[in-house]
Amino acid sequence: MSRILKLVMSNTKQRIVVVGGGVAGLATVLELERLVPQAQVTLLESSICLGGVLASEQYAGFTIETSADMFTVDPSAALDLVRRLGREDQLLTTTPTRDRAYVATAEGIQPLPRGFSLMLPADVDSVLASPILSEAGKQRFLQEQQVPPGDCSVDESLESFAVRRFGREVFERLVQPLAGGIYTADPKTLSMQATMQRFIDMEQEFGSLIAAGKAKAQKESASAQASGARYGLFRAPKDGMGCLIDWMVEAVDRADLRTNQTVTAVEKNGASWRVTTAEEIIDADAVVVATGAAVAGRMLSGVDSQLAESLESITAASSAIVVLALDQKQFRSPLGEGFVGYGIICPHVLGRQAIACSFSSNKFSNRAPDGKVIVRCFIGGALQADLVDRSDTNLLAIAMSELRQWLGVEGEAEWSKFYRWRNCMPQYTLGHLDRVAKIEQRVQQLAGVELAGNSYRGVGVPACVESGTAAARRLFAI
Repeated sequence: MSRILKLVMSNTKQRIVVVGGGVAGLATVLELERLVPQAQVTLLESSICLGGVLASEQYAGFTIETSADMFTVDPSAALDLVRRLGREDQLLTTTPTRDRAYVATAEGIQPLPRGFSLMLPADVDSVLASPILSEAGKQRFLQEQQVPPGDCSVDESLESFAVRRFGREVFERLVQPLAGGIYTADPKTLSMQATMQRFIDMEQEFGSLIAAGKAKAQKESASAQASGARYGLFRAPKDGMGCLIDWMVEAVDRADLRTNQTVTAVEKNGASWRVTTAEEIIDADAVVVATGAAVAGRMLSGVDSQLAESLESITAASSAIVVLALDQKQFRSPLGEGFVGYGIICPHVLGRQAIACSFSSNKFSNRAPDGKVIVRCFIGGALQADLVDRSDTNLLAIAMSELRQWLGVEGEAEWSKFYRWRNCMPQYTLGHLDRVAKIEQRVQQLAGVELAGNSYRGVGVPACVESGTAAARRLFAI
């Protein structure tokens, strides 16, 4: 066995501490309870609520999402969890609509070309018909079929990969805003290997992403093709994503879940471990640190300085979400009150101050009263980090300015709410997988400690579920 056996299952009651009460930490607890029912599991969360950034609020008949407003069924980890919890019947599928995502241009907004999924064009004719690209940009797009595959052994940035294959215009007007809405990252440093390996594999297999898109389209009927983020593959609890946290907490059987408990250090204590908080010291047989990488590094600095340094080298971006309630009659653009788009992404090259706007009430039913619209405007990210610290008044002005330009919104929002998430979106920069591999190698030498969370091998709710589940299993070399 290549791995060091971390713990041995036995009838002996073991004390396991999970640090971090987000999705990954709660998934760890649930898996530990399933694997080792005799264990004494304690979860420590620094904030007053469980769930990390994932939460929902009910206000004036609206459902407000404070971060993610849905999860993908591919990969299936989150959906599998919901099924195990017996809650699948309480999930909603996105509302069908003809044009699902829009792209901001200097002249207004345009539908994203049908079948264009991040970097995979499943419908070439739709791309060629789109006014988003100039004629020169479309010709360069077609030339992608003659671009040879790159060296897949070298980690390439998103910008380098996309420009090499499709040209700068396709990158700036389509690829960058789509990726920006997912990773809030700088495309000059975003690692393809760590975030979009599937496109590298397609390039190697088909020689061209257009060829890969055609192959994909042949397997799907025209009615099944989706634009943008393939919204038909997404789900959300009918009462908001915060329900996922509620369901996980309700499913916890024996573990002790504690909030408002800030862990200051995780240290070796002979053959076991010692977890220190402001209130107490807990001795444990094993610890799972399910926090951001930088926080984990500070906690483990007294155990392994090199591990701590590697963990703290994984940076994170900040963003702000402005939530607005509007009346459908306030939309005065040519699209009018009938705007059914799921969202609008904004290319950074336009020089605007928003990453994207998401129309929650167009995605799912039960999100806003009849005749009302709930919009979330995303601001900041790695490319405009300073905007997150702007005042609420300034952020509101940015959000309303974008909506007025894009959809002719008149008047003011009925109400607005603001959520700032600082250093919450890990940045998978070039060399990320090598850094993670070194981190994992050092952790393997520390019997009884595991790491979980979105800092390592995937962002998003499914990745966090899988990370926590896998961490619990690794403790017992399963």
